[in-house]
Amino acid sequence: MKTSTFILCAAMLVAGTLQTKAQMSAYDYNQPVGWANIAYSSTGNYDSHEASEVTGSGDVNPILVTNYTELRQAMNRQATPRTIYIQGEIEFSGQLSINRASNMTIYGLPGSALVNATHSEDPDDSGILRFTTCNNVIIRNVTFKGSGAYDMDGNDNLFISNKSHNIWVDHCDFQDGVDGNFDCSNGADNISVTWCRFRYLIEPWPGGSGGSDDHRFSNLWGGADNQDENIGHLNTTFYACWWDEGCRERMPRVRFGKVHLLNCLYSSSVTNYCIGAGYLSNIYAERCVYDIESAVWRNYATSGNYTDYNITVTGSIVSADDTQQRSGDNEYFIPTDYYTLEGMPVNVVYDEVRAYAGATLNVVYGEGVTTGITGVTASDAEVVATEYYSPAGIRLAQPQGGINIVRQRMSDGTVKTTKVIMK
Repeated sequence: MKTSTFILCAAMLVAGTLQTKAQMSAYDYNQPVGWANIAYSSTGNYDSHEASEVTGSGDVNPILVTNYTELRQAMNRQATPRTIYIQGEIEFSGQLSINRASNMTIYGLPGSALVNATHSEDPDDSGILRFTTCNNVIIRNVTFKGSGAYDMDGNDNLFISNKSHNIWVDHCDFQDGVDGNFDCSNGADNISVTWCRFRYLIEPWPGGSGGSDDHRFSNLWGGADNQDENIGHLNTTFYACWWDEGCRERMPRVRFGKVHLLNCLYSSSVTNYCIGAGYLSNIYAERCVYDIESAVWRNYATSGNYTDYNITVTGSIVSADDTQQRSGDNEYFIPTDYYTLEGMPVNVVYDEVRAYAGATLNVVYGEGVTTGITGVTASDAEVVATEYYSPAGIRLAQPQGGINIVRQRMSDGTVKTTKVIMK
């Protein structure tokens, strides 16, 4: 079994030591992490797995879009690498389905948003984006604004489905999804969600056909217990995400997937529960902060023959004791069996995630998110440890020929990162 290792390197910059163009935490990897970096398995068998790399477009071929038509034309049915920059607010009147697209990066420029403000009894009028049979896609700094939660079996702000895989969603802001803020199902896999913010700013709409007068249910991973196409899939990493005010349930509610929640923050005052453990879910939640007064997790694997689940909650603070529970004989999911993701100490999660989660990046058209390694500050501190990484973030035992990232830990607690070229 091969394990992918993505240690914080050049992108993990300490304020005052290195200057960056983007507004991001010192604990922000600024690259895909976790499950997105595991090669897709069509069978859902990851006992033996290979590392992969989500590159999106590689930031080539920039396209500026300012309206729905331009966005639709730029996205659909293409494998040619392209980088889409969203400018201003783009209005939707229903969910746009993106089919068989790959090698694409989507950036939201500062102040931009994808907006569907239509409150309707017709489910087809709801939702924003749906990705179907897509792969190698990056979505960063995009704000999604729905019309408010309404229980009528409508659409989501973002839905990843139909075997879409190796997708990275980073620094996005999800607001007021009608059915959900961001859902995933139908065999989708190898997803990483980092530094995203989920919230509801509009009061929920009562009286929907589904029966709930408050459907602020943020994230559903797996639509039903009998969806066999999800078996072995829906594997996802959530890192440094924030379920903010208004979120009531499903943060996320999981079926089938091996889901890793690392350094996430829960702070909604209306929470019924945070994490839902459904049929064949295998959840590992570590070093999260639950600033809530309700249950951290709830068992939803309770129907008929659909009772198997696994969950581990560990290293948290505020209101969650360590726990490990299961029904059935599946082994507990341990993320380090598949990849290494260090994250941050739990005692800094609250401040870091509140400060940086959401659409906080400084995106520049044609440049993407730039983190130039410049402006190293002089210091009297001594080097206490030196680590070497490849440009892709793979830790090296010693420097290699070509470009190396050198990361030095200093005696005053700071970290200095430089690029060096070895001949």
